[in-house]
Amino acid sequence: MKETPLSICEKQCVIQAVKEGQRVDGRSLSEQRKTCITFGTEWGCCQVLLGNTRVMAQVSCSIQVPKSSRANEGMLFINVEMSTMAAEHFEAGRLGQQGIEVNRLVERCIKDSRCVDLESLCILVEEQAWEVRVDIHVLNHEGNLIDAATLAALGALCHFRRPDVTLDGRQVIVHQLDERDPVPLTILHYPLTLSFALFDQGKVYALDPTSLEERSADGKLVLGLNAYRELCTLQISGDGVFIRKEAVLSCANVAASRAVEMVEMLKKCLAADAAERIKGKYDGLVTSVALEAERITTQSQARAYFKTPVHNLEGNADEEPLSVPKTKLVKDQGIVTLQTSSDVSSSESDAEMEPLPPVPVVKKRVYEEIDIGNDSEEEPVMLVTKELT
Repeated sequence: MKETPLSICEKQCVIQAVKEGQRVDGRSLSEQRKTCITFGTEWGCCQVLLGNTRVMAQVSCSIQVPKSSRANEGMLFINVEMSTMAAEHFEAGRLGQQGIEVNRLVERCIKDSRCVDLESLCILVEEQAWEVRVDIHVLNHEGNLIDAATLAALGALCHFRRPDVTLDGRQVIVHQLDERDPVPLTILHYPLTLSFALFDQGKVYALDPTSLEERSADGKLVLGLNAYRELCTLQISGDGVFIRKEAVLSCANVAASRAVEMVEMLKKCLAADAAERIKGKYDGLVTSVALEAERITTQSQARAYFKTPVHNLEGNADEEPLSVPKTKLVKDQGIVTLQTSSDVSSSESDAEMEPLPPVPVVKKRVYEEIDIGNDSEEEPVMLVTKELT
C-alpha cells in the first residue's frame, strides 16, 4: 500500500513554520521529543518511546564457528523488521527503501564503531565464539525511526546477559542461568544517532523531526556520536541538498550535547532496572503499557477535534458529574491484572434501585457541524443530531 501523499497546504504550513522558528507540535528547532526507555523481564529486551514513535529491540545469542578472517572474535548481527502494525504503507516481510536505510545506519553507528568488544565473545580460537543478534521491531512510526532504533538497540545490548561458559580441556560447558550468574557484554562506548530535517537548502534545520516534517523537508542530516563527543557516522540524504560547513558544525554541537544527555539517561534507566530486579518485584514492560493514558495505533494517528458550542440547558446545572472508575495494577502469582476500584459499598450495591424518569418529549432538533481531522485534502463533515427538551 502506498503512503498517502501530503497536500500542498500541509507541506507549505510546515515549511513556513520552521522558517519562522516554530514547529507544529510546539517545540523549538533544537528540542527533542520526550523519550522513555523501559526494559522487559527477559535480558536484552528494550523498548524506546520517542514521542509517538515506538521501537522495541531484543538481543539473543548462540555459539557458532567464527569467521576465518576474524578467528579470535565473535559476531554481531543487526536486523530491522517493519510491518503494517507500525504504518499502513509498510509491507510485511519487506523492508523497503526506508527500512534498508534504518538498518544500514544502525549497523554503521553500533557495529562499525565497534562499541561491543567482539574479542570478549571468543570461546575457542577458530572453533567456537558467541554470535549476538539484535532484532529491532518497529511498533509505531511517527518520524525519526533511526534515532529510536539506535537507542533501542544500544539499550538492549547494555541490558543483555549471556550464559557463562567454562572450558574442560577442549570441551565447552555452557552453564544455565540458575547455575551461574549471566555475564554482561563488554560495551566500550555508547554511540547514538541524532537526526536533523533540512529546510530551505540546508539553511534551516530541525532536530528530531516528526513524520510530517520528514516528508516536508528537503533532506536529512544524521550524526552518530558517543558520550565522548566523538563522531561515529555521518550521512546527508536528499535530492539536491546543499548544506554549508557552518551548518554541519552547528548541528554537530547540538547533537554532541544531546548525546551526552541521552547516554546519562540510558545509564540511569539501567541502574533503576537493576535495582528493581534486586527487590524481586519486577513487572517489566507490563507496567509501562498498563499506565498509558492513550493507546497509539495506526488508526489513531489522526486526532479528532470537536468544535461544538456549549449549551446551558435548564435542569442540567444541578446534575452531578459521572464518576469514572479507577484502575490499579494487581500482581498475583506472577500475573499482572487491572483491578477496578469502586467507591460503592456492598450494602449500597444490594439496595433497590429507583426507577428511571420518563423520557421527555422531543420539542426541537439542533444540527451541529463537527469537523473530524483527517490526512486527506478535503475534510469530511458529519451532521450530528442533538435532541433538546
